[in-house]
Amino acid sequence: MRFPREIRAMLKFLSKISSQLAFRLPGLILVFTLAGCNQGYETQTTRGEYVKEWFLPLNGGKIEALAIWPPGIKPRPALLLIHEGKSRAHRFRRTMFRLAGMGLTTMSISLPGFGNSTGPEDFAGPRSVKAVLAAVKYLATRKDICQNCIGIYGIGQGATTALLASIRSRNIHLTALENGLYGLDKAYLSLPSTFRERLLSLLGGNPRKNPRAYRARSPIHEAGKIQGPVLIIHSKESKKFPISEAKKLADSLKKEDLPHRFVISRGRLPEFNRGHSSIRKWVVPFIQTHLRLKSL
Repeated sequence: MRFPREIRAMLKFLSKISSQLAFRLPGLILVFTLAGCNQGYETQTTRGEYVKEWFLPLNGGKIEALAIWPPGIKPRPALLLIHEGKSRAHRFRRTMFRLAGMGLTTMSISLPGFGNSTGPEDFAGPRSVKAVLAAVKYLATRKDICQNCIGIYGIGQGATTALLASIRSRNIHLTALENGLYGLDKAYLSLPSTFRERLLSLLGGNPRKNPRAYRARSPIHEAGKIQGPVLIIHSKESKKFPISEAKKLADSLKKEDLPHRFVISRGRLPEFNRGHSSIRKWVVPFIQTHLRLKSL
């Protein structure tokens, strides 16, 4: 059988880098190319996990996506991970392998303007929210994901985007937020000057000049519409977004009598290669409690 020229080129390329891949990901043993080089590929490790890297289409552009899941076809819960500013989907790769070992299907995307996703960045704006909703739709259509078992975790501006997506999607059943910004319109003046300058460039002015853009990125005004339980984590030492943001969101959810937990942490929690403490210590137990998953 003669493969198309694009597939032959991909196979030749994979042959050249196989030793490098084996060094970077020791468990890698098998690579499957998908139909067309632009769609990405799937791999399987010696431990049995499946890894998929591809692009989701979005408004004529593309969103970089990464998914990792354990072997077996039984329905399992899923967790979508949304990165903070100046990061990308692959920031969570080690985290995702550990979560797969716990029985979770995990997925992460690079928000518009980050990684290999089409830009520009819009700080939790319409493009970012649509990108997250596209990822949620993908998870909701997988047969190996159990019904009512999709959670989302976001950190920094990823937390802002995650909360906005949770408000707009009935397919997100649990939301975990870390060091987020939930009332951008009101918190603007309390933000670091360098971050305010970034917002001025991204949003075309300050809240007074462009109030609609800032309010659209302030999910606290719509918090009562959220569907499932919410975990709010915030570090006392967070220098970018004030802890008052988390307290205000917790108060808003309490006023609406919505299920939530507010955790104040200390210091900046490390990535999961040494335990991503916030996810292991709080997010996974929160999933166990509210999605009633004893197997994690």
